[in-house]
Amino acid sequence: MESVLIPVLQQVATVVNLIIKVVVIAVIVLMLLRWLLLQVSPFGWPAYQVRRVTDPMVWPLAQSLPMPNSMSIAPLIVVLVTLLGAYFLQQMVQELLESLFILVRGITSGRPLWILGGVLYAAVSTLLLLIVVRIVSSWVPFLRDNKVMWTIYSLTEPIMGPFRQIIPPLGMFDLSPILLMFLLSFVKNAIRSLLLQ
Repeated sequence: MESVLIPVLQQVATVVNLIIKVVVIAVIVLMLLRWLLLQVSPFGWPAYQVRRVTDPMVWPLAQSLPMPNSMSIAPLIVVLVTLLGAYFLQQMVQELLESLFILVRGITSGRPLWILGGVLYAAVSTLLLLIVVRIVSSWVPFLRDNKVMWTIYSLTEPIMGPFRQIIPPLGMFDLSPILLMFLLSFVKNAIRSLLLQ
């Protein structure tokens, strides 16, 4: 069983990494094309086509920025949010797949501590992934109001709420997710050292 599932999980990891890289490269290329075409020929057909594709990413962000030149800086912020989100998503997906490796090895070797460790590690990794998605989506206003984000919000709020009471938001910055992510990373390390070795 392990000899079949491990290569499948490795293929899934490879495909997910490829998809993440393609999305990041596509966003960067589109934002560079937008900037270049708006500098060269802002009213031409190519500029219109690129703006038609990129405006749904740029406009909502530009409207939420409190700066006078928000339309010129919004594409840069879109690129930064995409890079940051892709990095954290890639790390969390790797953690989830690693926990599945641990679970498969625990099941095939008949080690109950590895099975328990794999389940706990997967649960904490999933929670970390949901928190990262929630944080990144809070930076992009048009991602906030959909059913997927409400589901993520309802799954993470029971855990994030008490941390927000410990560390109240500082103006528009909520630092409680950072504390929660630090503690969850500590829990993952504890699970790894106590149950998986």
